[in-house]
Amino acid sequence: MLLRCRIPLAQFELDIDVTFNARVTSIFGPSGSGKTTLLDAIAGLRPIAEGEIEINGHTIFSSARGVDRPPRQRAIGYVPQEGALFPHLSVRKNILFGANRDANGKAKGISMDHVLDVLEIGDLLNRPVTELSGGEAQRVALARAILSRPELLLLDEPLAALDIGLKERILPYLGRVRDEFEIPMVYVTHNLSEVLTLADWVLMIQQGRLVTQGVPQEAFKSTQAMMQIPEEQFENVFNVTLVESDPESGQTKVRMESGQELFIPYIQKPASRFIQIRISADDILVATQRPEQISAGNVVPGIVRAIDWLHGQAILTVSAGGEFYVRLTAAAVKRLGLVEETAVFLIMKTRSFRSP
Repeated sequence: MLLRCRIPLAQFELDIDVTFNARVTSIFGPSGSGKTTLLDAIAGLRPIAEGEIEINGHTIFSSARGVDRPPRQRAIGYVPQEGALFPHLSVRKNILFGANRDANGKAKGISMDHVLDVLEIGDLLNRPVTELSGGEAQRVALARAILSRPELLLLDEPLAALDIGLKERILPYLGRVRDEFEIPMVYVTHNLSEVLTLADWVLMIQQGRLVTQGVPQEAFKSTQAMMQIPEEQFENVFNVTLVESDPESGQTKVRMESGQELFIPYIQKPASRFIQIRISADDILVATQRPEQISAGNVVPGIVRAIDWLHGQAILTVSAGGEFYVRLTAAAVKRLGLVEETAVFLIMKTRSFRSP
């Protein structure tokens, strides 16, 4: 996708020039940085002073060539923050609104039953949308967008209005959409965990300018990128394989891609053996000697690969069966004598890990 646009705004000028090709591209940045404006420009809902937008080789906007397709001709599905469902229609009629259906109930090659199954909303079809929970409403809005069979799916902070518990239950559905349907997505968020969970590529913007772009785990390594991430959001995200769950001990054993095993809080056997786990960079302790007789369920040997400094704090990158980010005070780094290539042990409580 080619995305070049210059849009004058009240406080700054949005000026982006990027090319990317990914299943899920996240536009990441703080509130007021121009994320939603950029999404609206792609959808044709915001005037562009100068630029060009190309999707799958088709130009939908070009100021130089005088091309400006109206929104309905851009083959784009848009899921706004609040879902924007029609309150006077049932769930079924909302989902089918705008879908191009044939006699078999399919929308341009996508089966409605398949969409309902992936999003688990089949039992909601006859319900008024006014009786839906926030999470249900977002899944219905997502189904409606998918059944229009767009060439591009735009999602504007679809989880922003949900509480933390509900966000963690909805995230897997977005992952299913990514994996089940061949529709590239552009996903706007200011939540780092959502980027690491869903995106293959990230565009980090600040005050209308591109800060960095790339594979999320690589893009966020730079000090400039780290400075844009809210402290409470600095998390490690890993794809792991479930090994065994023991309800009596209250823990589940999982295996990282490297083979390193970890203990996380007990979860019932999921539909898939492959799950995603998260732990905050602030919930990991560091020791230079293996601790004995402690309650933490995970003590993992590792090597410090990098130390980045931010406002009197240190962000350690530690190789320990995977790449972990650990946040420490400058005093702790000095006290432990940590430098690059120092051998350390990461100490992580079982209950510090979270999974969807």
